[in-house]
Amino acid sequence: MKQYSKKAAGLILLLVTTCLVFAFLVTGKFYISAFVVMGVILIEVYYLFRLMGKSDRLFRQFIWSVRYSDFLSSGIPPTNKSEALPQELIDAMEEALQHYKKNLQQKESQLQYFQALANHIDLSVLVYSSETGKIEWMNQAARIQTGLNFAETVDDLAVYHPELPARLRILHPGELSILQVRRKEEYSQLILSAMSFVVLGKPLTVVSMKNIRSVLENKETEAWQKLIRVLTHEIMNSMTPIVSLSELLKNKQVSGDNNEEDREEVNQAVDTIFRRSSGLVRFVENYRKVTGLPAPVVEIITVDSLLNSAAVLFKEKSDIVKILPVTSHLQIIADKAMIEQILINLIRNAIDATQNCSEPSIELSAGINAEGKTYIQVSDNGTGIPADVQERIFIPFFTTKPTGSGIGLSISRQIMHMHKGSLTVISEAGQGSRFLLTFP
Repeated sequence: MKQYSKKAAGLILLLVTTCLVFAFLVTGKFYISAFVVMGVILIEVYYLFRLMGKSDRLFRQFIWSVRYSDFLSSGIPPTNKSEALPQELIDAMEEALQHYKKNLQQKESQLQYFQALANHIDLSVLVYSSETGKIEWMNQAARIQTGLNFAETVDDLAVYHPELPARLRILHPGELSILQVRRKEEYSQLILSAMSFVVLGKPLTVVSMKNIRSVLENKETEAWQKLIRVLTHEIMNSMTPIVSLSELLKNKQVSGDNNEEDREEVNQAVDTIFRRSSGLVRFVENYRKVTGLPAPVVEIITVDSLLNSAAVLFKEKSDIVKILPVTSHLQIIADKAMIEQILINLIRNAIDATQNCSEPSIELSAGINAEGKTYIQVSDNGTGIPADVQERIFIPFFTTKPTGSGIGLSISRQIMHMHKGSLTVISEAGQGSRFLLTFP
């Protein structure tokens, strides 16, 4: 830098001196000499402007490199070494560019690290402008969940669920919102949460979406099991004296110490007690079935053999119960007896649902869904299940049948949870039902 400054100062000083000489010659009327000095002045001005042009081009190149992050070159190399700018000046600019480049690379590596981390987690995350609704970024989980590789604004998320854009716009930081989503064979419950921050004066909102259906179902099952254990204990404590009393009354009746009217009254009381106690015993046994499921003994099972084994039990309904072709290599890892029990429960329910159909049809099928999971489906063309009843059918002892126990579907869902899978239903009143067993 000192060499460059000295050269520039020398040219300026020489130019000033030459101008003074020119003025002196003109004043003394030495016109020929003045003309020669004028040529020298023009040459000096040319070299001074050339030096200024070189520095101007160098600084413009430096600014261009910083602005567009182009570090391939920092200046225009001179064609003649003697005319080059001072190496000290070029080295200083190169050092500044390299420092800027290093900092920029560090920022980019940090950005790539956090983007890779955000894309790796299974929590759906998206960032959008709080003012315009423009989506700034979505992680891989959000793209997979919504099925959108690109979304310009939050309104584009209506393709995934019509209510989602409106929910996002009214969702305040720190609040939680639950949205039920049903797409094709998949049913999910999303919990939405948001936080806000400002970047470069732009207000942004970060929204996370998590499917908590399996968590809610597990908590629901756990709560029912705790309740059932308590009820079982209390009911059994009440059952023992009732049964003892009925036996005592029967013995008293056999003794013959009472008159005819008393014996009739005692007999009616005994019959009532015995009938109620028998009903309570059956009720308790159903409780035990719900809470006392053994741990599954898993093995590799071919799906076609599993469907055939379940269908064999309904030979008398072979014209109704049909098995759609299944690839022979399709397999699951499960407890065969337990999964067979689920299929039996579902087929029986389907038979009941199609009793009033002119052409009843029940189909068993299997395959692999879009997520790569194996599923088994039991579908019918029966009466269907009303929307307000669909989620209640898996609650223990809830039934719409006059003689039903209400534990078949509850046990079936518990069995699927024990297999780390799920049991869902898709149905409309009058349009039949589809029960889906999805395995991990």
